[in-house]
Amino acid sequence: MRTGGMTQDQVKIVGETEQLLHDARYNPHFAEMMRERGYNEESWAYGETLLAEAKTAGSMKEKADAAKLGATNTYERQRDQIWKHSRMLAKTCETLFQGNMEWLGQLGLHGKRKDGNGTSQIAKPRQSAKFDIVVAWQRNLFEAAQTNTQIASVLAANGFPADTLAQGASGVEALVQANHRQEQAKATAVQRRRERDAAFKTLTQWLRCAQRAAELAKEEAERSLLGK
Repeated sequence: MRTGGMTQDQVKIVGETEQLLHDARYNPHFAEMMRERGYNEESWAYGETLLAEAKTAGSMKEKADAAKLGATNTYERQRDQIWKHSRMLAKTCETLFQGNMEWLGQLGLHGKRKDGNGTSQIAKPRQSAKFDIVVAWQRNLFEAAQTNTQIASVLAANGFPADTLAQGASGVEALVQANHRQEQAKATAVQRRRERDAAFKTLTQWLRCAQRAAELAKEEAERSLLGK
């Protein structure tokens, strides 16, 4: 039996339900005892439906988890790639435009002056900073590098021609989309988990009631035999 998408307790519930349904279908004596307690063919069909719905919900949860993993892997790969490009561009700009506060400011690489000595303080987020902060900085970096013709001209002669800058800017937007897909996949996985748990809650309620009825039916059968 596939166990993907289900907890260990849910796997156990599936096994217990399958055993009960098997007994009802293939054990005439058990089926007759349960019929006397109100469990007829319609009752067992309902249990089979609940079991099928729970299994399907577990399978959907498994698929949602796989989709989330794929979306997260894609996002993390693209994030690392664009961060590498952004960092290389930033370091090149810091080297080329050292002391040019105006250009460094446009590129998002110049923060406040250090106290006392009046030198530039390079200001850029860490890769581990919040996504929105990093993306805003990356967008500004590539946009300024492209739109300031003087900056673009110097960069073109130092390893960052126009096509490379354009690719970097596109990479940032692709990263935004990858993050959006990742967030959607996460939300879907959460929803599928809720749906799975709800389906198993209903199945478990039905199973426990049927199991209690089976226990009573067996006890009555045993008392009947002892009374003969």
